[in-house]
Amino acid sequence: MAQTAKKDEKQYQLYRDALNLFAEYGYKKTTVADVADRLGMTKGNIYFYVKNKKELYHRTIHWALTQWQDHVRSAVAGQTTAPDRFNAMAEAALGYIEGNKVFRRLLIRDPEIFTLDRDRDRFPEANRAARQIIRDILDQGIREGAFTVRDPEAATEYLFSIYMMFLIQTFVYLDKKDFRRIFASALALNLGGLSSPRPPKETSHDRCHVKGP
Repeated sequence: MAQTAKKDEKQYQLYRDALNLFAEYGYKKTTVADVADRLGMTKGNIYFYVKNKKELYHRTIHWALTQWQDHVRSAVAGQTTAPDRFNAMAEAALGYIEGNKVFRRLLIRDPEIFTLDRDRDRFPEANRAARQIIRDILDQGIREGAFTVRDPEAATEYLFSIYMMFLIQTFVYLDKKDFRRIFASALALNLGGLSSPRPPKETSHDRCHVKGP
């Protein structure tokens, strides 16, 4: 048990320090030796965890995405109703990137970490997990009667896609003008829809039974 915990801690340190180096210098300029030096290890120690730099990069990015998702799950778990969980999910996902300089720098260096093309998705497992967070909230909202979603699978894909496009536009292309206001409007739109609830139509039967003063 203690040995497993120690290995987990070493992996955490490896991915954390590798993430910082990849974000600062990019994939091409960062070497396995750089990561080993940052950790006070030898290159041989690094190869105990990964086969090569490519695998180190892939595992590091997957770890970073998982850290992000764990933060979102924690925020979602703190709420009870589906609308509150949807709100918490969106706010936590945006806030994590907004407050994480290393993660933002990494996205600028490697914009295709966030991609809408499934054939070019290098992190399908992580993105499936992200979609599942959305799907679970939608399913809960349908059960509660809070969401009127006819096709939750399609709705999940739609919400995931527009959210990714927003993150790409904001943090990859650095179009941050009014992004908080746009985000708030989009969130309200997703939760409330375009159409306001209409009162039921008055029928001739209703009119005939209206009581006078």
